[in-house]
Amino acid sequence: MNEFRKNISLSGIAQIPASKSILNRVLIISTFLDSTLEIRNISDCNDIKNLVENLRILGWKIEIKDNSFLVFPKRKKYEKVTLETGNSATGFRFILARVASLENVETKFVLSSQLQKRPHQQLFSLLKKTGAEISENDSSITVKGTKLNGGGFNISADISSQFASALLLIAPVYKKDLILVLDKNIVSENYIKLTLKIMKDFGIDSEFKNGKIKISAGQKYQNPHIYKVEPDFSSAAYFWALGALSDDFICTEGIYRNTFQSDYNFLKILQEAGAKISIDNDKICVKTGRLKGIEIEMKNMPDQVPTLAVLALLAESETLITNISHLRYKESDRIKSLLTEIHKIGGKIEYENGNLKIFPLAKPPHKIQINSHDDHRIAMAFQILKEIFPYLKINRSEVVAKSFPRFFSELEKLRK
Repeated sequence: MNEFRKNISLSGIAQIPASKSILNRVLIISTFLDSTLEIRNISDCNDIKNLVENLRILGWKIEIKDNSFLVFPKRKKYEKVTLETGNSATGFRFILARVASLENVETKFVLSSQLQKRPHQQLFSLLKKTGAEISENDSSITVKGTKLNGGGFNISADISSQFASALLLIAPVYKKDLILVLDKNIVSENYIKLTLKIMKDFGIDSEFKNGKIKISAGQKYQNPHIYKVEPDFSSAAYFWALGALSDDFICTEGIYRNTFQSDYNFLKILQEAGAKISIDNDKICVKTGRLKGIEIEMKNMPDQVPTLAVLALLAESETLITNISHLRYKESDRIKSLLTEIHKIGGKIEYENGNLKIFPLAKPPHKIQINSHDDHRIAMAFQILKEIFPYLKINRSEVVAKSFPRFFSELEKLRK
């Protein structure tokens, strides 16, 4: 490792919130059920709070009891509603598809400035082909709910897998079979598999083979009555990364070896880079080793590219991260954000043809303020570097509340 840096002095167990990827999907599915669903292990992140509030506005009763959501069948019916989805592209895309299927309901979405910049046109086009009525202007989208046809569609999944997942989640409403043919450069494929796995948990059968997904019409979501949500391994990955720089183990609780959450595989990346990993008694623990640069394809793990890029600054050799051009379409243009901030601190980083090369720091970073770009992933990734060089500042670090409100309090606990 770089001679000028010391290992951090953190140890203990960080408490990780529930997976917001899973919660987003289960909450949408819960709106199809005709009896109460208890969703155990929940998150208080902004994205989930926003989705819950919008479902309430649409007429569903959702209560919070202990660490669970109780979702009751819809009782109130409205003809016109207005929703604000904050900066959650996932929440917006999923609920957009859902309201498109609510007959005789007109829903207006008021989009945040950040959400207006993100790509949604392909989803609008696909939903319109199923029969949805969608009209657009600069800052809002209006959807008139109707019966949707389903059918077969070619879908480009080189920007986001969420377009496919949005169509899949409402599959029981279609008159015809839903058939999606995905292009070969599909990104975040595991998130589509996660969608299908959760749908299977609620009784929906599907086929996914050779880039083609088929869900037969006439199926109905079945209520398991209790559904327990996995820990959020996207959030856990920041503490695993900190462990890779710590003399003592940093741990998270909850082991799901068969999970469809892509970021669980960040452990393998850390191990390849030289970190020491222990998995035992429902705990995943990571501590430092001699970190070396690696070459890794991260098409299916975009959220952890900033995490690895920051760690790469502290490795002994250069790191190459490939096939990540779709990072331009996240909460920020994450490629541009990484290039800008790493150059600002005096680091060397290069991007070309979808590949990112990061070089070890040759000297301590400049004493500067790092811009989070209003992106929770950028803020949490650079906090890893700040643990080594505490004189660094990160502006608008409160943006972590989008996915992990307790990030800094959990970090503080590890210092005691």
